[in-house]
Amino acid sequence: MAGQGTARELAPNYRRVPSNVEFYYNGYKTPLNRFRHFGPEIGFAHELSRHFPHDTIKLIKFAVGGTSLFAWDPNWNAAKARSTRNASAGPLFKKLIKTAKVGFNNKDAKLAGILWMQGEADAKYPAAAKQYANNLNRFVNRLRTELKSPNAPFIMGSINPPLKFFPATAIVQQAQRVAARHIRNLRLIRTADLEKRNDHLHYSTRGQLELGKRFARAFLSTRVAYK
Repeated sequence: MAGQGTARELAPNYRRVPSNVEFYYNGYKTPLNRFRHFGPEIGFAHELSRHFPHDTIKLIKFAVGGTSLFAWDPNWNAAKARSTRNASAGPLFKKLIKTAKVGFNNKDAKLAGILWMQGEADAKYPAAAKQYANNLNRFVNRLRTELKSPNAPFIMGSINPPLKFFPATAIVQQAQRVAARHIRNLRLIRTADLEKRNDHLHYSTRGQLELGKRFARAFLSTRVAYK
């Protein structure tokens, strides 16, 4: 989700920031294309801008690469976070809630959806992978509760890291499929065909743009996307 797309490789139309899009990164308002690398936000922003040209769209990004759901657990436990080498990241759920609320700076702003691309770190560790389903269910429910949006669409990308280094990938993938069936308004998007960088893990510039577009299409397909 943090992203390894390369900004200098973007076509001119994607270097232009849609006039109705505001972007917040780690709690600060900043230009959408300010950084050397990007995640799915650019493809997502352009796709949504075309569908909602008369609305102000606020994208609030908070991403920490290489973190398991233990790092994002609402009931954060240092020992569990340490088991996936994430203890130094601290309790990320509290930071996420604080960051998410930064963009709601007027009474008309409301949460329309949540984008989530995560799980590779859990797939490194079988013990963490086996708890992924329960951890994800708790995370989604608490996040919606804290943000006072119980029906907010939760759009999640399926993980597909190289199996050699992520031996519990199948367990996490299955947990994601189960979540898509049992957690309301959760959409799981396909990612296996997206272009990647040479590490076969992070999505390339083209892959990130397409990931963002798929997030947007999934969001638009939800019944509550316009409410």
